[in-house]
Amino acid sequence: MYFGPLERSFQSWHLDGYSFFAVAVEPGTWTPEKRKNYNLLDAVSRHTIQVYPKCWAAILLTFDNCGMWNIRSENSERRYLGQQLYASVLSPEKSLRDEYNMPESSLQCGLVKDKPMINPYAGA
Repeated sequence: MYFGPLERSFQSWHLDGYSFFAVAVEPGTWTPEKRKNYNLLDAVSRHTIQVYPKCWAAILLTFDNCGMWNIRSENSERRYLGQQLYASVLSPEKSLRDEYNMPESSLQCGLVKDKPMINPYAGA
């Protein structure tokens, strides 16, 4: 996953409850060719990555357990406006232990904006 909006301001992104490897931070625009420059030998394990002005940053991670993971901006104004994303790792069994139902008041955008909400799970 890479972060790189080429903004003029410093950005910081945080992954709640999990760590990732920071494998690259470079100026300019990210392209698939940049993957050959990733540090795959001694990357640092972190929870937060910084993206400097007009730069991009890449992370590698493996979600090896079920649940919902939140990746969000650490900039308070952007966090307030909802600059975040969720990654869901599905379980073969439905369980409220691993993932709570999506609140009915949730706002949806992008590709899922006009899709129906997932049926809530009540448990056994």
